[in-house]
Amino acid sequence: MAENETTTIDPGAAVRPVMLVDGQVYRNYAVYLRRILVGLAGTAHASGVVCPGDIDTTAIVCPTVERFTYPALRLGIFRAANRRILLERLARFKPTVIHTFYPGQVDLAAFLSAALEVPFVVTFHGRPPRMPLQSRYIMQAAKVLAPSGAIAGQLASAYPALRERIEPAAIGSYVEDECVCFSQGTPTACLIAAEPLDDAGLYEPLLGAVRHLMLDGYAVMLVLMGEGKAERAVRRQIRLLGLANSVAIVPPMRPVRKVLTGGDVFLHLKDRGLFNAVLLEAMGVGLAVAGAADPTTGLLIDGQTAALWDAADALSIYGCLKRLLGQRDAARRMAMNGQAVLQQRCSVSCMIDHTLQVYLSAQNMQLK
Repeated sequence: MAENETTTIDPGAAVRPVMLVDGQVYRNYAVYLRRILVGLAGTAHASGVVCPGDIDTTAIVCPTVERFTYPALRLGIFRAANRRILLERLARFKPTVIHTFYPGQVDLAAFLSAALEVPFVVTFHGRPPRMPLQSRYIMQAAKVLAPSGAIAGQLASAYPALRERIEPAAIGSYVEDECVCFSQGTPTACLIAAEPLDDAGLYEPLLGAVRHLMLDGYAVMLVLMGEGKAERAVRRQIRLLGLANSVAIVPPMRPVRKVLTGGDVFLHLKDRGLFNAVLLEAMGVGLAVAGAADPTTGLLIDGQTAALWDAADALSIYGCLKRLLGQRDAARRMAMNGQAVLQQRCSVSCMIDHTLQVYLSAQNMQLK
């Protein structure tokens, strides 16, 4: 919240948020959305989730959360009817604030906000495009949330009129008591990357570096968790380099945290301009992080919380990984540094408290 802004609503006031969740938001951020919803339930606030019928919401919905299917009728010609059905259902639920996620259903949030006479807030998980879609709807938002300072700054540049309504709102992750990095005492190091397989060129330098490490005698297992149009080409590269027994491609898995606990090093291959929630989970369980710079989250500090490389240079990747594999105690210290930073800046309790305060502030603005 702005320094000169106070929330005058009674802290015990009713807060009944409804989140509009589309497929993309669910795939990338289901874990943290559930934490918010569970946290709000713990403060006796009911919540709702609006999402397509083909989404399995077991990863986000808890007993105190009511689900609303939208669209109820699948054909596009029923757009007006679908909105009317949703509006009737939400009117019975009596939400106090609508929460949407760009570029999802901002227009729907604006419509529901006006019809129900409640405010809406919108979260940007990444930098806004140069010519943002749905700008006229975004300008109606009571609050605009950004999970990092970098994204908040980009939003302020894209929407100068909204500067006073932009809120840095960190995504929260739990930090384990133990650090899993090289904790098993086995000679084989497990490296995990979680990226879309949309560009074979992104993986070529990494696979070349892994091959050279194995030629040097390092025992390495590389797990590429993702899917996409370049999967066949990446598999071909793996075969050509003779890495079929040391590199595995698996689809995105949930809960991802359990998968990460079996690793030693998390590979951040590319800054895509989106807040990387999987990176937070990797740091939370205590994986050492190696990879490309990540200005979007601002969590990766070379030599302190991560070992950074030049993503286009196989020798840079090779040298970075060789140092981590050869100096395991140093890698563990770096992983523990990452856990400490996460505790300070991205705790789940702070995320829940901040989200609740944003909702209260938005409701307060609506009352004025």
